[in-house]
Amino acid sequence: MDDIDQSMVYFACNVCDFVFQSDPNFIPVVCPQCGCEDVVRT
Repeated sequence: MDDIDQSMVYFACNVCDFVFQSDPNFIPVVCPQCGCEDVVRT
């Protein structure tokens, strides 16, 4: 089970409710579905 990338965490978009994985070190985190930066870490 060491194939899971620990640098990737889940985020949820406040606009379209899309849940996705992203690297929190890349700022800003942008929703890949709608392109909004209004996301929260889940």
